[in-house]
Amino acid sequence: MKLWFTDTSALLKRYVKEHGSDWLRGELIRCEVVISHLTPIELTAALGRRYQLGNISKFIFYQARHGFMQHYEAGIYRVVGWQEPLFDEAMRLTFRQGLRAYDAVQLAAVLLASKSVERGRFTFLTADAALEKVAQAEGLATDNPLRH
Repeated sequence: MKLWFTDTSALLKRYVKEHGSDWLRGELIRCEVVISHLTPIELTAALGRRYQLGNISKFIFYQARHGFMQHYEAGIYRVVGWQEPLFDEAMRLTFRQGLRAYDAVQLAAVLLASKSVERGRFTFLTADAALEKVAQAEGLATDNPLRH
């Protein structure tokens, strides 16, 4: 089974129909998914932002939020939590790669999670081209739902 670490930009496509959603939804049945402890906050914020801006309906907002919370509370996502090495790695990434804080925390969580997994089985999934480029520079295999 493939192991995907998904950032918020990619995982959101599971809950809101956008470019790359069909591919992502089809692939998820073959993957174990790891997320950062930040992802639930970022994902619910992204849903709220889309609703407030009128990009999604109230129905889609509640449906997507409910779907995510059901999955999250059922434990279908493995969560990389706060830990001292995560802070150190995130700070290193901000200095070395010039990342924004949340991107640095997401990528630090990916790097820490990938240490205990065979690299050939692990992919970082993001719909953020700039973050994908930095992840590749850090030696990670990546994929982007926007290419599918």
